[in-house]
Amino acid sequence: MNDIYLDTPFDIIADKTFRATAERLVIKCGVRADLKGFACLVDAVILYGTETSTSFCEIYRMIGEMRKLKPKTVMREISYAVMQAFDIAGRLSELIGLPVPPSDIHSGLVIAYLGKLFQNPDLSVYSDSPPSDDVNRESRL
Repeated sequence: MNDIYLDTPFDIIADKTFRATAERLVIKCGVRADLKGFACLVDAVILYGTETSTSFCEIYRMIGEMRKLKPKTVMREISYAVMQAFDIAGRLSELIGLPVPPSDIHSGLVIAYLGKLFQNPDLSVYSDSPPSDDVNRESRL
């Protein structure tokens, strides 16, 4: 994503480009920005998306260290923000292109999917063009 080498998880989370992309993805899922868990969810998407860590326990621990919270508090705040989102299952399904039943929604699933969207420039909210359709183009030739 960025060619700049970032040393610590705090540097990665503080990167303005990363932060703006993750915030827009989280807002697109219907998570309100006024909830305490919003900032922690954005941090988690950045850490997962940049592959700083793919372990949720480790992600919660890193965010807790940066925000001076216990990892369990971070997890609860993220879960609360996800559960308060309006139609998160529908919006997440629309973003990823797969149906996600509302009963399957939990913080880890949301972090993982948004982290993958964060990584993929074809699916990013900043992408000017729709995802490449190489498979369909080849089948038409």
